[in-house]
Amino acid sequence: MNRQITREGEMLRKARLKLGYSQQQVATMAGMQIRQYQRFEYGEREVYRVNLRTGLLMCAALELDPVTLIFGEKREALNALIAQRPARGNAIRRKRK
Repeated sequence: MNRQITREGEMLRKARLKLGYSQQQVATMAGMQIRQYQRFEYGEREVYRVNLRTGLLMCAALELDPVTLIFGEKREALNALIAQRPARGNAIRRKRK
């Protein structure tokens, strides 16, 4: 496998070590196999591709903010997504019968 240290993987590793957990303990708390967790920590799989439930369980186990994990400290990408939202009241509303 192609291992590459990523910002997200480093955040996971630092949080895990700070809390004193093993990879197995985090994987168990997040409801996944240890190898699945290792792939995220080692940068073999992107964290943003995990399903929402598993990602939130992993963040809860490691006491991480999910938004910070995905978007990092620089939230330009998040702000760009927010800017693309339609203004309130511009949505087409269905007529009630």
